[in-house]
Amino acid sequence: MTDRHGEDSVKDNRIMEKIRLTSRESFRTSVVFVIVLILLFGLSTGFTRFNLITALLSQGEFWNFIFTDFVPPSMGRLEALSRAMMQTIYMALGATGLSTILGLLFSFLGTAAITRSRVINSLIRAFASILRNIPTLVWAFILVAAFGIGTVVGVLSLIIATTGYLTRFFIEILDEAAEETLEPLLAAGAGMPAIITQALLPAAMPGFIAWILYCVELNIRASTILGMVGAGGIGLLLMGYIKQFNYAAASTAILAVAVIIIGVNLLTDYLRKLIMR
Repeated sequence: MTDRHGEDSVKDNRIMEKIRLTSRESFRTSVVFVIVLILLFGLSTGFTRFNLITALLSQGEFWNFIFTDFVPPSMGRLEALSRAMMQTIYMALGATGLSTILGLLFSFLGTAAITRSRVINSLIRAFASILRNIPTLVWAFILVAAFGIGTVVGVLSLIIATTGYLTRFFIEILDEAAEETLEPLLAAGAGMPAIITQALLPAAMPGFIAWILYCVELNIRASTILGMVGAGGIGLLLMGYIKQFNYAAASTAILAVAVIIIGVNLLTDYLRKLIMR
């Protein structure tokens, strides 16, 4: 009986050895992908003349600069820093609010569930694609040349890019909601205003709010970078400190940016969990 049990366990081990966790095709694809990735990294570093060894060996100079000039942070300009922080937050919130309204209007035209014209649908989708695929920083450079330095440039840049993102997201959410509710309501004789207000919007609202919160989070980060090209906010203050070689004050501004972003992340994550319950 013991010998038979031993033979069975040996057979089971042989069977397990033959069973692969992944298929051969999947394994080969993974190996090819890794090889191609390594080759692309080698070509890219050769083309850009980036030397990884030199970068690692020069880390000492970097850390020496950080701990000599940036540390400790200077707390002497907290009032100006607080104003710039609030300006950055207001820029992000204001741009997201206006973009939400524009994105909602464009999404009504871009979804076939509401606007039954393929030409209009395609034009709106193409327009939103152009807005979101041009980086926010590029829009800022264009607007700075047109309007000059100021928070207006930052808000407009964020509105343009965020409108493109929200239009796309809202169209996808409305399309998904329409798949479940549109045909039965049309068959029952419901009008389009009633369908939009009583079916589509209530079903799409959790998704809308989740994406709006995500865009607030993105715009807080983006407004910091936009400030460095003259669009106002804490980024403009940070760039001013760096140009003045006031690195201690610059490190305080960097810490303030980190605090803002972490705080907004925690808040939006908490709100998303409440909404998605």
